[in-house]
Amino acid sequence: MDLFGVIRCKRLILRPLRAGDSQAIAHGIGQWQVIRWLTTPPWPYTQADAEWFLNDPMSAETFGIEVDGALIGVVGLHGNDDSAGPELGYWLDRDHHGKGYMTEAAQAVVADHFARRDESLQSGHLVGNAASANVLSKLGFRNTAVITRFARPVGYDVPLQRMELTKADWLARGAA
Repeated sequence: MDLFGVIRCKRLILRPLRAGDSQAIAHGIGQWQVIRWLTTPPWPYTQADAEWFLNDPMSAETFGIEVDGALIGVVGLHGNDDSAGPELGYWLDRDHHGKGYMTEAAQAVVADHFARRDESLQSGHLVGNAASANVLSKLGFRNTAVITRFARPVGYDVPLQRMELTKADWLARGAA
């Protein structure tokens, strides 16, 4: 990470979110194919929700994922409900799925975390979300437990595969 809080990847720029991102956020996360795999955002997702998110102190540790000058998703670390260490969370505009962008972005955030801290990372995916499971597996996350969590977009409890990545596992992959 450089002095301005920007992480430069091979194809992406990860940068702090800014007020002008609300339209891209509302569009990207507001697609059913994206939000259906998340638990906390409301559905339908509106411009007002994006503006609230940008003003939430938790979004300070969140990066906008930029490619060719356009915001295409969000990735970041935040506290989690289980108090077991920071949690990696993310979403990507569906038009950019299948290009390896999320793996690249998440890998950069994880590398930055472990360069500065020893604390294990938590994450997870809804059972059935093969794309997210693939991203986390590529990063070295290991399954820990399946729990039930309320998912606001669908309005009912869903199974969530919890996962963990230790610094030792990260370093053993040779990805640091």
